[in-house]
Amino acid sequence: MAIHCLVIGVGKMGAAHLQALAALAPDSLTGWAPGSRPRAVERDVGSDVVVRRDELQATLAAVRPTHVIVASPVETLTPIAIEVMKSGVKHLLIEKPAALDQRECGLLQACAAETGAEIHVAYNRRFYASVRGALAHMRDAGEHIESVLFEFNEAMPAHGPSAPPEVSARWLLANSMHVIDTAFHPVGLPDLQRSRFQHSGGLPWHPAGSFFVGSGNTTSGVPFAFHANWDAPGRWGFEWMTRSTRYVFRPMEKLSVMRKGRFDLEPMVLDDEMDIRFKPGVYHQNAAFLAGDHEAGLVTLAEAAALIPMGQKIAGYPEE
Repeated sequence: MAIHCLVIGVGKMGAAHLQALAALAPDSLTGWAPGSRPRAVERDVGSDVVVRRDELQATLAAVRPTHVIVASPVETLTPIAIEVMKSGVKHLLIEKPAALDQRECGLLQACAAETGAEIHVAYNRRFYASVRGALAHMRDAGEHIESVLFEFNEAMPAHGPSAPPEVSARWLLANSMHVIDTAFHPVGLPDLQRSRFQHSGGLPWHPAGSFFVGSGNTTSGVPFAFHANWDAPGRWGFEWMTRSTRYVFRPMEKLSVMRKGRFDLEPMVLDDEMDIRFKPGVYHQNAAFLAGDHEAGLVTLAEAAALIPMGQKIAGYPEE
């Protein structure tokens, strides 16, 4: 089957998708976005990629895409994805988080059921060379993850992120979920009945809280603990522990290991050529999307929907 790919939105993430897709060489590749940004994207990605500026419906009719990546601003992801599905597109990859609440997620799920579309959500950090390398190393060693530790600090200026207030106010779901999903995805999400979550403080742009701690067990029985302080310096990071090895992802694109009986961190050599050439994780994620490789770690819409109640618990957002 011929693959005609359309990327909606040509900001930083849209450009990253176009660059990786150009290397993957589908039968056709088109970008779409209004305004002046497309000119910069055409320069960065190359003249072989057409970036259209007309109405979205006109682009959909002209391109007749088989695969669409929605990389528009967070607050527009759901309505644009619904418009794309209703136009007849069956394969969508929506940038994270796809939906900011259960209402939006329900709209996506209903439209997908009505149109027969298959939706995946672009949590590209699952595809980092560091993550894939650690999981391969564990398989070779015949070991599994026995506990998880992670941080999702958000170092922000006083005015908060450059996002609409409704997005900033749910920033854990809009942004921090990248590291949370990556830390949990091999072991399952928290068992909400056997886990404790505490939040306190608050920021002008995120009144729900600024300090977050918690611990418990995942649905597969793996113990976990986390911490975040958005009022202090910090970065994202997580650790997976097996019987023999502590796998340390700080920064997440890199992997260091601590061996049993030692305290030094040993950098691991990674097969990270594609994470160097392109935005980390995007090339392998998009290759899986175009190939329909469901075993590669693509996040389904159902998985993304399950992240919402967990995120609400961690952040202290009102439950819907």
